[in-house]
Amino acid sequence: MRSELKITLSPSFKRQAPHITILLNNDTKFSDYLNKKEKFTFLIDASTSIDLLIKRSGRTKKIINDDFGNGFKIQDLQINNVKVNPALGKYMCQSNDYVDDHVIHGDTFTLNGEYSLWIPFYSMNGEITQKNKRRLSISKQYHEYAFFGASMTDWDFERGHPPFKGQLNYADNFIAKLGGINLASPGQTNQQVFTTVYEYIKNKNRSKIIFAQLISHTARQVKDKERNTIYRWSAHESKDLDCVDDFTKMRLRSLQESFVYLDTDPIIAPQISEYKKLIDYCTKNGSKIFFISYFRDEFNALQQAIPNNLAPYFNIDPNTAYCRNNGYHATPDEHNKYFENLVDFVGKIT
Repeated sequence: MRSELKITLSPSFKRQAPHITILLNNDTKFSDYLNKKEKFTFLIDASTSIDLLIKRSGRTKKIINDDFGNGFKIQDLQINNVKVNPALGKYMCQSNDYVDDHVIHGDTFTLNGEYSLWIPFYSMNGEITQKNKRRLSISKQYHEYAFFGASMTDWDFERGHPPFKGQLNYADNFIAKLGGINLASPGQTNQQVFTTVYEYIKNKNRSKIIFAQLISHTARQVKDKERNTIYRWSAHESKDLDCVDDFTKMRLRSLQESFVYLDTDPIIAPQISEYKKLIDYCTKNGSKIFFISYFRDEFNALQQAIPNNLAPYFNIDPNTAYCRNNGYHATPDEHNKYFENLVDFVGKIT
C-alpha cells in the first residue's frame, strides 16, 4: 500500500517566476520556474517517514528592487487526504542580499532558501500482553458486535472517584441491549488495539460490526531495553526515556518536541494507510470496523481520510471534576449519552 502526498504551490511574480525545486525523500520531483499554480501528487512507500524539501532560488537584487513580493505560497498540503499545516515545517532563508540567514515558519516565502518538513512514520504494529492473549484465546466465534479499545471501553465505575454502583460503561450498556463481546483492556495503545483486532480476525472470529476505541495518537507502546517489558508512553505526560533504545528514544522525542504541543495531524496522516489496511482485512473476512475517538482534533483528521469507518464522536468534557480525577475518563452521563448515540448509529447502518 502507498501513501499519497498532495501539495499545491502558488507563485507571486511580475515578470520572472521563482525557481522551485521539490525533493521528496531525497528524490527530485520538480525543478523549474513556477509560472502558475501547480498541484502535485506524489506516491511514497506507506511505511516510510516523509522528508519534504522545497528550494527557492533566483531572488536577485534586481528582483528585490522591481518585484519585492516575488515568491511562492504553499496553498495546500495533504498526506493521505489529511490536511497538514505547512507552518509545522521550517524555512531556512539563505543566500540572500541585505539579510542574514535565518529561519521562519509559515506558508508564504519570498527569500531564497529551503522549506523542510520531516514527518516520522509511527507504525501501528503492537505487542499483545499476556493478559490480553488470554482474553483473545477464542476462535471460530461469531458476534453481532465486538468492542476493542482501552480503559474507556472497559471502564469500571465502581473503581472510579467517586465510585458509582450499577453504572455500566457505554460498551457494556450497548452489549446488554444488543449483544456482543467486549475485548477492550485498560492501558492499551492504538498499536495494541490494532493488533488485537487482527488477532481476533486471524483466529477466524467474525463480527457484523467491530468498534475499535482509540486513545490519543501521541501515546506509544514502548519496550524497556533492560527489563524487556512493554509499557505505554505518553508524550503528554512522560519525559523519562532512559529505558528505551536510542532509535526509539529519537523517534519519541521527535513526537514529543515537534508535534504534541502543535498538531496531531502529522502523526495521524502517514498512518492512514495502516487504517485502510485494517479496514480491508476486516471487510475481506466478513466484518465491518468503525473507529471511536474522543479527541476532537484527531477525530477531525480521521474524518478527512476514512469517513465511512468512523463511529460518532465521543463527546467528553475535560473540565469536569470526574474527568480530572479519573485520568481523562467520561462521566456516567457521557457514557450513557454515547451508548444511546451508538444504538442510533447502528440502527441507521444496519
